[in-house]
Amino acid sequence: MDAETQLLFHLIPIVLGLMMFTPASSQLAPVFSKIWPSAMSHRGKLLIGTLLVMFGGFTVSVHTLWIHNKALEFGSGSFCAGGGVWDCSSVIGNNEWNVDPVFGLPWGILGMLSFTASLWLILSVAKDPNAVWARNHLLIARLIGIGGIVIILYLVYAEFSIGKICQYCTTAHLAHVFGLAGSVLLLKAYDENNWNDDNDGSEEEGQSIRTRKKQGYVAPVLRSPNSDEEE
Repeated sequence: MDAETQLLFHLIPIVLGLMMFTPASSQLAPVFSKIWPSAMSHRGKLLIGTLLVMFGGFTVSVHTLWIHNKALEFGSGSFCAGGGVWDCSSVIGNNEWNVDPVFGLPWGILGMLSFTASLWLILSVAKDPNAVWARNHLLIARLIGIGGIVIILYLVYAEFSIGKICQYCTTAHLAHVFGLAGSVLLLKAYDENNWNDDNDGSEEEGQSIRTRKKQGYVAPVLRSPNSDEEE
């Protein structure tokens, strides 16, 4: 299986996730709603899209780490070469640029850590979207995304210096940018009171949940079986 065919496995979730940010989501949402009922809501579409994009970014980061190890073992080879300027083994296997300059870690590991952290933040929001900490998690995800842009610019500069472009690295970079876009869109929906718009019309209910959680646990009021008779 050549490099381009292998890359498709990482591109599929990224493309599907990106489509969830567009009007095409109306066609995909009914499919996802079978396992995730909130997929029909605006919030659900953004959450699913962001998670899919970040998942694709994580898997391609794992693949780049594998390429890194293979390049160290065998040197730059044809196991992930594309054609012409596309040659991931020449980029990932380059001894001058194949690790970060601060910790000396392979870029694939840093990508895995970044996407894992972002996935956890967004997934936690998806599990409890009206939690008091939900907005903070979205803010942290956005900060991770912004910080990653600086690293992406550095890596693009490395590719120009080498004279080759790594198709796997570029896919991870795009997934990161799309993930950042997802976190920005989620924050916008949260701040513009568009968070529970399609969730059974429960913006008031969502606000009530957030208020109760800010105040701490409130025990439910239990009514005795004879309360109606006593009244």
